[in-house]
Amino acid sequence: MSGANRVRAWTSVRKLATASTAALVLLSCQSQAQTQTPPPAAPPPKDFVVSGYVDLYFQHDFGQPRGTAPVNGRWYDTSQGVYRLAAAQVDISRVPVPKRPFGFFVSLYAGPNATTLASTEPGHINTYKDFSQAYVTYLLPTRFPFTLDFGKWYAFVGYEGLDSRTQDNYSRSFTFTSLEPDYMTGFRGTVAVTPKLTLNGYLYQGYNEVKNSNSTIMNGLGAVYAFTDKFSATLQGYYGKESNSVMNESGSFGGIGFPTPGESWVTQGNLVLLYQRNSKDKFAFDGTQARATRKGTWIGGAVYYRRQQDSHNAFCVRVDRASDPNGLRFLGGPLLLHSFTGTYDYSVNNNLTLRFELRHDISDNPFFNSDSGPTTQRTTLTFAQILKF
Repeated sequence: MSGANRVRAWTSVRKLATASTAALVLLSCQSQAQTQTPPPAAPPPKDFVVSGYVDLYFQHDFGQPRGTAPVNGRWYDTSQGVYRLAAAQVDISRVPVPKRPFGFFVSLYAGPNATTLASTEPGHINTYKDFSQAYVTYLLPTRFPFTLDFGKWYAFVGYEGLDSRTQDNYSRSFTFTSLEPDYMTGFRGTVAVTPKLTLNGYLYQGYNEVKNSNSTIMNGLGAVYAFTDKFSATLQGYYGKESNSVMNESGSFGGIGFPTPGESWVTQGNLVLLYQRNSKDKFAFDGTQARATRKGTWIGGAVYYRRQQDSHNAFCVRVDRASDPNGLRFLGGPLLLHSFTGTYDYSVNNNLTLRFELRHDISDNPFFNSDSGPTTQRTTLTFAQILKF
């Protein structure tokens, strides 16, 4: 990029960031100190709880100063050169208690991210995309805390997630977006065997499926073990038949999104390690590996370090590696992708978080969109605002 183009790009980002910040600060409530983007507070068991957020962002791709082609290879931050809505979500929930053992959780979801999330759904994109989660919960009267869920929920695979309020970075890693499932539909059981050990069991339709793409039910087992109050490990395993011979609306097959037709038995394992060294420093690791019979394998991993400097300021660095040697997870054939991400968060108050992110992606083959054609490297700068209520 020439010096003049670089100056124009940085000037446009700076102007939009200033204008967007001013507008959203006026919309937010009066400033209150808080820790950085915690999960929503645990609701009073007897009450209905309503919460939500709006996610807005502007992203500049330094390889496309004149173009607006999608930031390919990503899922939830694919626009560049325009200021846009990513997602709006409203959560309605009720937590079960022994005297009232039934509860529920519903997430109403809108925006481009909702369409992306449902892009490989065998039951058609628009049928279920408005509900990113919708399940009922029953608390069993057992010695150990034991809950059963039925419905659609975010997949408990990997360190990252889809809720923008709880993420350490703004963009999601290649490992999360393409190598791990986003949602499941079926039954889930969770039991706290001891204060340190929690077990999970799953029977579900398949990767990113409300409507099953074949006649087989997937199954999974998981365990979370807290070695200490600072260090925990989560191990998950899934097995079952995925995909079919009917092309979905994204041009792939099954909710798993294979590029070629035909059913395949898929086995996937996932390990997440979390070390909260102290109140400020957190380290995490997410690793996944999978095999699909007659199709191939994929493997990926990401490491994270987050520093909560004070109640307003935090930053996170992430290194990500995703290997797709058989071209099953990324459109563009066999690929080895890396990403290096730095994110700075400023919490204005309980209602508004501003995020600034610089990310560099690397591919072993020309893959990323640019003004001069496919390239092996890409750098993006993102300014995002997450308004919570």
